Order: sequence, then structure tokens, then C-alpha cells
Amino acid sequence: MHAFRKLSAVAALIVVAGACGGGAQPFALVASSPGSLEVGPQRVLLGLIDPESQEFLASPEVAATADFTGPGGESIPDVPLEFMWGVPDVRGLYRAVVDLPAAGAWSVTIAADGLAETEPTMLMVEQETAMPQIGDPAPPVATRTSADADLSTISSDPEPDPDLYRLSLDDALADDRPTVIVFATPAFCTSQTCGPVLDNVKVVAAEHPEADFVHVEIYENLDADSFEDLVAVPAVQAWSLPSEPWVFVTDGEGTITARFEGAVDPAELGSAVGALGA
Repeated sequence: MHAFRKLSAVAALIVVAGACGGGAQPFALVASSPGSLEVGPQRVLLGLIDPESQEFLASPEVAATADFTGPGGESIPDVPLEFMWGVPDVRGLYRAVVDLPAAGAWSVTIAADGLAETEPTMLMVEQETAMPQIGDPAPPVATRTSADADLSTISSDPEPDPDLYRLSLDDALADDRPTVIVFATPAFCTSQTCGPVLDNVKVVAAEHPEADFVHVEIYENLDADSFEDLVAVPAVQAWSLPSEPWVFVTDGEGTITARFEGAVDPAELGSAVGALGA
């Protein structure tokens, strides 16, 4: 029950870059956690950092591309990057969708308008991961609902939407409706993106009443005396999550059709739900 806690401390914003040089030259970071990326099409989140101020430089006005280089010298150049807010109006990220054909240590560089190109940053790709990928069946795990306990004991969201706690995850996956599952812990989130992600899920939930939406709080003992005493809920273990937050979309048969780590905005998530006819 403690493996997730150790991993979550290095969760959604993991700097695996080498030292950057050249004064104002920005450096790249990979905001996809170790153990989450495997061979095949993947959604990769990237940050662009000022080496002096440590500020995030990604913005809606700064266009960027990325070059990916594989362990055997494979090259995927000029991958377009889309801007998104990790924390609204505070921290911006870039997202890329890229087909990674080989396992091993990849490197990525970012070229952004008006800025020097970054030094290569490492990106680990597994042949297979323990956590579910697109096309896999979603693990049907019982989760706590509002029928089991007061919302304050099963959610650290300061303004929980009761509809997200109406169904247990296993029941939602079995009712022939598309399901959106958000694993997030607003009060204890190491990446600070859990609250914004959960708020974005609420927006999409209001727009798609034909789908089920389930919030799974990461920890089961929200009244713990310290962060070290927190215990992950069984669903986190069953899904082999290496970080938080995560959002998954499944079709009516319980097959994962989309997944988002770290950050997702209403447009991206709404598109994934809408593609299922919900």
C-alpha cells in the first residue's frame, strides 16, 4: 500500500533533463511519469523551464515543436506541440501525440518560437507497462460511494459534485454506458494539478449526462495525521498507477478508449467522451 506514495512524490512533473547550458537557454522536462509510457501511440506532456527563474515558459502565444530520438537512433522530428494549462493561468504545458516504436531511453528536445532549442531530455519507454493502456479492459474495482459514507470522508475535493460519487467504479463499468474515471486527490496532490483536473471533469460531466463519471480519491484515510500515514485506496493498486492525477475514458463495454495523465482540459476530454456518442 506504500508503493504509490513513494512514486507520487515524483509524480506529474518529473525533471529528467541533464544540465542546460548557455545562460538563458531553457530546459525541457517530461511531465509523464516513469512506468506510464509504452511502445505505440502515446500522449506525452512536456514542460519548458527558464533555468534562472524556474518559471514555466509554455504559453498560448509560444508555438513549439519537439524532436524525439530513440535508443537505436530512430528520429521523429518536428512533432507539433499543443499548449494546455496544467494549473489555469499559472503553469502551462505542451502535449504531443507521438508513436514511439521502440522501448528504451528516448530523448526529446523542444524548439519554441523566440527561444533557444533545449538540450536533450530523457524519456523512458517500456515495452509494456503495468498500468492500463488504451484498448485494455478497465479493471473493475469497487470504490466508495455517497451511499457508503459522507463525501468528506471519501473525497478531498472542497466542493465535491455528488454525481461523481453516486456509482462504484465496478458498477459504472458494468452498466453499458461510457464512463469517465478520474483518479485525483486535490488536498494531497504532489503535482498541484488534481484540483484543476477534477474541476475540468465536472465541466465535462455537466455536458454529457449520457455518460457515468466517477471520482476515485487516491487515499482512503483522509484524516491521517501526516502525508506519510496516507494509504492508497485499492483501486490505485489495481490500476498500477505510478502518479496522480489520471483520467480514463471507457466505452460501454468497459474498454479504455482514452487516458490522460497530469492535466486535461475540457475540450480534450469532451472530445474523447463525445467520440463515444455520449
